[in-house]
Amino acid sequence: MAIDPYQYIPQPSAGVVYEPAARPSARLAGTTAVVIDAIRATTTIVSALAAGATEVVALASDAEVRAEAARRPAGSAVTCGERLGAKIEGLDLNNSPSVMTPEAVGGRSLLLTTTNGVGAIRDAMAAETVLVAALANRRAVARRCAALGRRIVFVSAGTVGTVSCEDALVAGAVCEALAETPGGAAFTLEDSARLALTAWRDAKHRLAETFAATWGGAFILGLGLEADLEACIRVDTTDVAPVARGAPPVVTAG
Repeated sequence: MAIDPYQYIPQPSAGVVYEPAARPSARLAGTTAVVIDAIRATTTIVSALAAGATEVVALASDAEVRAEAARRPAGSAVTCGERLGAKIEGLDLNNSPSVMTPEAVGGRSLLLTTTNGVGAIRDAMAAETVLVAALANRRAVARRCAALGRRIVFVSAGTVGTVSCEDALVAGAVCEALAETPGGAAFTLEDSARLALTAWRDAKHRLAETFAATWGGAFILGLGLEADLEACIRVDTTDVAPVARGAPPVVTAG
């Protein structure tokens, strides 16, 4: 007889889906999904909305980005994307949080395609609510999760199909903030979330070193994107708690 562990875990609870391959079997219906691609997509999205972008549209390919841009009034959208870290030729910006400034994106839509993060957002859309998290907005996300009161599923984008250390650290950072948020003590941490919280507490005082040593961090440093990595390790810098809705997912500040 199969055992359902969720019959024994007091609700609401919080758990982490670490590997991209596990996302299709994740129990997302009725939950709050928190998507994390710390290096760099979710940090880019949070940074863009904090800088005044009206929305971020998560698109599967650069062809979709170009087609969507063509449908919009000239100057109303910024095209943005990468494959394996490198900016896609012909698009306006790379998937770079360090360049998400009011001058670059304020008052406009960001049309975004990425190697890992966009896929995670799209896979998470079966949840009741889909939030986007980075270190920069971990407390804002924790407050929103506590207010919603549902089981939380952290959905890691991973790095080209593998477990991502930095995504786990952000999940742990949100869990820490959740425990410090009114109503957050009601959440039970599943074993996967306990692991993330332990990792975060071990690493939070040496984030630059830790992020630089990850596969994703070392990769973008090799591309000369030091400013992006610096942006990814900034903690609690914005109260934006982005929400993704629709198909294709459109992410707004709330």
